[in-house]
Amino acid sequence: MSSTLEPMRTTVEARTAAAPLLAPVLAAELASLLGPAGWLTDAASLALAAHDIFHDAPHQPLAVLRPSSVEALAQAVARLTAADIALAPRGGGMSYTAGYLPPVPRWVCVDTTRLNRVLEVNLPDLFITVQAGCTWAQVREALAGSGFTTPYGGPLSGLRATVGGALSQNSMFFGAGQHGAASESVLGLEIVLADGRCLATGSAALAAGNAGGSSTPFARWGGPDLTGAFLGDSGAFGIKATATLRLLAAPAEQGYASYGFPDIVSMVNAQVALMRAGLGSECFGIDAYKAVNSAQTGNKLAQVTGGVKTLAQVTRAGGAKAGLLAGVKAAASVALAGTQYLGVHPYSIHLALDGDSPDHVAQRLARVAALCEAHAGTSQPASVPQVLRSMPFQPLRSVLGHDGSRWVPLHAILPLSRALDAVQACEALFSRHASAMQSLGVVYSPLTANLDRAFLYEPCFYWPDTIKPLHVDVLGPATTAPWIQRPAAPEALALVQRLWREAVDLLDGFGAVHFQVGRAYPYLGRLKPATAAWAKALKAELDPRGLMNPGALGL
Repeated sequence: MSSTLEPMRTTVEARTAAAPLLAPVLAAELASLLGPAGWLTDAASLALAAHDIFHDAPHQPLAVLRPSSVEALAQAVARLTAADIALAPRGGGMSYTAGYLPPVPRWVCVDTTRLNRVLEVNLPDLFITVQAGCTWAQVREALAGSGFTTPYGGPLSGLRATVGGALSQNSMFFGAGQHGAASESVLGLEIVLADGRCLATGSAALAAGNAGGSSTPFARWGGPDLTGAFLGDSGAFGIKATATLRLLAAPAEQGYASYGFPDIVSMVNAQVALMRAGLGSECFGIDAYKAVNSAQTGNKLAQVTGGVKTLAQVTRAGGAKAGLLAGVKAAASVALAGTQYLGVHPYSIHLALDGDSPDHVAQRLARVAALCEAHAGTSQPASVPQVLRSMPFQPLRSVLGHDGSRWVPLHAILPLSRALDAVQACEALFSRHASAMQSLGVVYSPLTANLDRAFLYEPCFYWPDTIKPLHVDVLGPATTAPWIQRPAAPEALALVQRLWREAVDLLDGFGAVHFQVGRAYPYLGRLKPATAAWAKALKAELDPRGLMNPGALGL
C-alpha cells in the first residue's frame, strides 16, 4: 500500500505542473470579484493553508479564495478550473488526513468560513438551512430558545468546525450515540460543481412546488437519494455551499453518568452493552492519560471547577426543565467533584442521555448503572458529561498535549461484534513497539465512543516535535509561545507515521470504515470492483478534468 501523500503522478498533476502558475489577468479578475478579504495571496495565508494537523502539502496554494456568497464562489470556481487550476475546499481546517492538501502544483484553497449565514429556520416544517461555512456553534445559537435542535449537534470543536466540513468529512459527538453521525441529519445540499454549476439535492431539487411556488428542502427523498453521494466525499465531488438539516424537539430532561473501569476490556464491553441497549446520546471512554492530560491542558474536561461562568452554565442547564433548585444542586455537585477523580481509574466512561421526564431519565440511568457494574464499573461523579452538555463548544486546546506535545489521532468505526477484538489487536500492536515509543517519547492514548449501532475506536499519539502555524492559529501565540522554537523530531515523527499506517491496516482487516477519509485512509482500493467503477464514473461525470480536490478518496 502506498504511504500517505505519495500519490502516483496523475494526468491532472502532470497537466497542471506543465502550465504557468496564475495569469495576472485572472488573478486581477478574481481579486475584483472577491474583494481584498476574499482573495488572499500573502505569505502567511498561503503557509497556513499548506498543512493540516499532521500533513504538509507538496506545494503551497497559489491563493486562498474566501467567498462571501454562493454566486461569487460559483463564478470563481468556473474561472479557475477553466484555467486548469485545481481547487481544495477547507472548512475549519482540523483535518489530519490531508483532506484539503492536493498533490498538484497549481491549486487554490477554497476557505468557506465567510459563507456563514443562517438562511432559514423553519420550525413548522422542522428544518434549518445554513451556508456551509457556518459553525456548529452558530447553528446552536440560531436554535437557542426555539425548543428544537438538530439530531446531531456537532463535534467538540464546534466553535471552529463548519457544517460543510463536517458533512464532507463526516463527524460525531453530540447526539451521535442516539441519532448517528453528521450525515444522518442532512435533508439536502447545494453543491458548486467543478465547472461552476450549482446542483441541488433532496426536495429542493424540484423545479417547483405543487402550489406553483419554489420547492422547499423539507425532505431528503422523492426519488434516489442523491444527497448521500456528497456526504463524506472529502470534497471530491464538489464544494458544499448550503446544507439543510433536520430538526426535532429538544429533550425534556437530561441525565449524566460516569464510571471507572480497571482495564480497557471491561470498558469496551460496557460501552458495547450500552449501545445495544440504546443508552447514551453521548457515550465516550478515555484512559487515565487522556483524562489527566485533558485536565492539565485546561480544556473543558478540566473546567468543571472553572469559576462563576462554568457554574452559571451548569445552573442554567440543570434548571431549564427541573427548576432553579435542581440547577443549583447540579452546579454544586460539579464544584465539589473537581477533576481529582479523573485519573483514579485506568479507564472511564462518560455518558449523557435524554428522557421525557425525571422518572424516565432515572429509569434509564438505573439501566446504565446495572450494565456498567456488570462489567466491573465503579460509579464516579458525572461532572464531565454534565459540563460538556452545559458548555458544549470551547476553544480547541487539545490539538496539542498539555506540554505542547504534537497530537494526531486515527480512528476506526467498527461493528459492535468486532469492537473488542479490534481494540485488543491494536493494543498488542502498540505493545510490540513499546520500547521504541518509550525511547522517542511517543505516547499512545485511546478514546472510544458510541455511534448509533457502531463503535468508534480512536488511538491518539503524542510526541515532542515542532509545531505548525495551524497550531498557533488555533491556540494563539500566547499559548504556543513556549513551544514555538521546539526542534523537529524526525525519528519520533517517522515512528508515529509507521504506527498510524500499521494500525489503520490492522483495523481495516476488521471491516472498519472511516470518517475524514481525505488522502490518508484507503477508500477506493477497498471497494468491490463494481462499486469502485461507479465511484470513478461519478467523479468523471461531475469533475471530468479531475480538478476538484484531486486525489481525495483516491480518485
